[in-house]
Amino acid sequence: MELFSSNTFEILKTLKIKRTHIIGKSMGGMIAQVFAAKYQRMTDKLILACTSASRDEIGNEIINIAKKTAKKVGLKELWFNALLLGYSRKYVIRNFKDYKKTKVSNNEDDVEGYLKQCSAIEKLSNIKYLSNIKAKTLIVYGKNDLIVDPSKSIELAKKIYHSQVIGFPGGHGFWKENSHLVDNEVLDFLIN
Repeated sequence: MELFSSNTFEILKTLKIKRTHIIGKSMGGMIAQVFAAKYQRMTDKLILACTSASRDEIGNEIINIAKKTAKKVGLKELWFNALLLGYSRKYVIRNFKDYKKTKVSNNEDDVEGYLKQCSAIEKLSNIKYLSNIKAKTLIVYGKNDLIVDPSKSIELAKKIYHSQVIGFPGGHGFWKENSHLVDNEVLDFLIN
């Protein structure tokens, strides 16, 4: 997470962006926590979505199964499993035909990249960064998230000083399924 955070800093510096809002979902939220703690002056407001600062046994088991699936069966099956775990049945039914048409690369580099992402998540230990986050923070999550335990969002809110937390209907893909609800809260937070 530290490496991705430093990369984000370098990109913003190259683009001459001195201060900005940071929004991170899932692994992006893990990276955003580190960024906001290390680069306080560059972080205006912070939004963390369906993410955590630490791992639990079930979360680690999900990662282990995902790694096995990626290695033995392939990335398309892995993404379909994530679709099933992350979204409502109604959403899956609506998007099933599009999913079937989707081409997913399964080359060695893509699988290796995914496995490295899993390794970074397995090593997650961001608790030490949370007290250094000074930006006003909005934490949003899906009340039925099977991939990241919703209690992890409450943990974030307790450890980040200027934070508020809102739970929405849905799972890990709550934002996509309920964009009309989530977008309004996010825009209100950013504007006010």
